[in-house]
Amino acid sequence: MWQESEPQAAVLKEALAKYQAATGVTVTAEWHGRGVLDDVAAAVRAGKPVPDLTDGGITGILGASAGGVAVANMADVYKQPVPGENQKLADVMPSKYLPLLTDHTGAVVMVPYEIASEALFFDKTRFPQLSVNPPQTWDDFLAALNTVKAKGQPALALDPVPGDCASWVEWMFERELGPGQFKRTAEERDPTHVDGGSRWDDSRLLDGAKKLEALVKGGYFAPGYAAEDTSENSTHAKDQQNNWTAGKTAMILGGTRTPTETGRTDGVDAFLFPSMPDQGGGVRSDDSAAVDFFGFAVPKAGKNPAAAEKFILYFMNKDRLAAISAEAGTMTPRTDIDAPKFLAAVQLALTNRTVFSDQDALMRDDSKWYTAVFEKDAVDFMTGKTPAPQFIARLKADSGTFWQGWPGAAGG
Repeated sequence: MWQESEPQAAVLKEALAKYQAATGVTVTAEWHGRGVLDDVAAAVRAGKPVPDLTDGGITGILGASAGGVAVANMADVYKQPVPGENQKLADVMPSKYLPLLTDHTGAVVMVPYEIASEALFFDKTRFPQLSVNPPQTWDDFLAALNTVKAKGQPALALDPVPGDCASWVEWMFERELGPGQFKRTAEERDPTHVDGGSRWDDSRLLDGAKKLEALVKGGYFAPGYAAEDTSENSTHAKDQQNNWTAGKTAMILGGTRTPTETGRTDGVDAFLFPSMPDQGGGVRSDDSAAVDFFGFAVPKAGKNPAAAEKFILYFMNKDRLAAISAEAGTMTPRTDIDAPKFLAAVQLALTNRTVFSDQDALMRDDSKWYTAVFEKDAVDFMTGKTPAPQFIARLKADSGTFWQGWPGAAGG
């Protein structure tokens, strides 16, 4: 799934070369980039040779499996020993990840070598108190933002592109409702099945929308962000991210590749999206962490599945897999491999907290709704064009229209 010039590709190339030298097995690697699973699917449909081993994100691999590109059940691979170690693959992989790597038939379709999440990133040299005492609740978060504003610096960077705007709303709704619950709301087809009302009428959604609206109206996002040109050919679509990279904005909500992709890793720290207070002033139980996976799958149409599985186990050895962290600047699923320093707080959260599928599995299972309804409505809301009550009403109406006559939609 990588271009040959990317650091993950360099790590894999080195491992493949060493594996070939150690075993005498001839290995031919092709670098197809993010479209690799589409290319595998095309080869299957055309009856052409299919690779013995491929990689990709869990969303793509589950989608390929559902789309007719059969991949092997990797459950037995997890029972095998990791070469050079006195433990099985299942022993070095957190068990809480396996349900998120499983398809609807119960087959484990991936062995991940990289994991990702989202967090708010900041400069700990300028805001050391955020590292010492990171915000846990929404009130803590507001206090931190006000401290930044008092120093005359824009607090939050947001490029008003669909994915970034949706990320703020999605995190807020996940925190308000809990993992999996906003997904059920999004997939609602019968608006009268919950005590005679719609899931969209849950007051916590409006509460969350009002909290975000207060950030927009309160000037917490950098000045001018809402007017940024984000059209397809614009050179300004990442102006706010670039401002964060240059130290002009204090914080940015982004994926865990944000520091390496922007080149800003020195002095960077992170904290997860804060929890919501309940009406009694306490903290709601949900402080869970989103996790995404990138790793290996074995197409059933390949000719040498056993050889593919041997390389997977070889690569998952601690010393070899550690290069994903040390050289590619990302996290591995093994908790005994330290993440880069700028992701240490995220790794700790993934290790210690309950986890759920990245984007609450909405982009995985409901991608057309996500892009056609949620992202579009989120942009208008996060740029101040739609007030909070109208935003919830619009999401409800647009979702209802979208799902009408959609036979594959999940029930609410």
